[in-house]
Amino acid sequence: MTTAEKSIEERIDQLHADGIVDLHFDMPMDLYEKRYRTNVLATDFLPELEAGDISVLSAAIYIEDRYMPEMRLRVALDQISRLYSEAGESGRFAICKSHEEILDAHKARKIALLITMEGVEPLGTDLELLRVFYGLGVRAIGLTHAQRNAAGDGGIFASTGSSRDGLTEFGRDVVRQCEALGVIVDLAHISPTGFEDILAITTKPPIVSHTNARKYYDIERNVSDEQIKMIGERGGVIGVNAVLVSPREEESTLDRYVDHIEHIANLIGIDCVGIGFDFFEFIYCQWPESRQKELAAKFTTPHFIPDLRNHSHARNLTRSLIERGFSDAQIERVLRGNWMRIFKELL
Repeated sequence: MTTAEKSIEERIDQLHADGIVDLHFDMPMDLYEKRYRTNVLATDFLPELEAGDISVLSAAIYIEDRYMPEMRLRVALDQISRLYSEAGESGRFAICKSHEEILDAHKARKIALLITMEGVEPLGTDLELLRVFYGLGVRAIGLTHAQRNAAGDGGIFASTGSSRDGLTEFGRDVVRQCEALGVIVDLAHISPTGFEDILAITTKPPIVSHTNARKYYDIERNVSDEQIKMIGERGGVIGVNAVLVSPREEESTLDRYVDHIEHIANLIGIDCVGIGFDFFEFIYCQWPESRQKELAAKFTTPHFIPDLRNHSHARNLTRSLIERGFSDAQIERVLRGNWMRIFKELL
């Protein structure tokens, strides 16, 4: 190792000392599918999380189509149950409901788990269930995934064609109740019209937990420059996704991932960009080929970044940010500081 390489590794060590915040990970779905095993968190996830110095992880409740509609509530509750059970078995995780609890988890050298919800399918059309999920620890909610539900429509994986209907009245009620309870409203996956509807209702800094810039991947599931600016004007944060950095496999690189970070920072400032890795390959590889083809037909074919495939590769990102010329102070904001500000303000 050269002196320059050693210097970079030492900088990475310092930048990772307080950990990294990842605001989207579909872990509860996998825990539910492996519910007949024990210590899944410790065996399947902890080594990679520790290798990447992850300190706060969003555990996103998501209901697959095969569980709709009859089992949506049961599966969501079971996913949360598995989180609590697995966190208790491991002893290395803490489910956190506030900024203070996240800080306490860090002091105790535990990984803070923040329960979130990707799509309000578990609620059906019952607003009272939102308070139940809040009591169980859900602290951020994205109203939709890619399709329509009772709250509104998701942005589609194409450059045009998303519904222009916006939020339903139920969706508006969910947004209002989230703000009243102290649940962060997440604009990830919402259609462009729904995006504007949410911003018109909310008063607190908005977030997009995991997305990409349409400049590099022009689909309505991602955010346009105008949408990026809307988030910046309100002091929000946009988490950059590691799966949808380009529609072309050859351009799905770590450099292109950093391009997304740089583009957002250039538009609205370094204080408004964070990490929402959305690592998905571990689930995708468990599927049969028929199901992978179904995903491609329904949404898109995911292209995974070779040197950013899971949390253990987080140091590769930090190294790339250093090589791109970001200062240590800027990198700290991207890796941790900006999301921690949101937690302090909203939780």
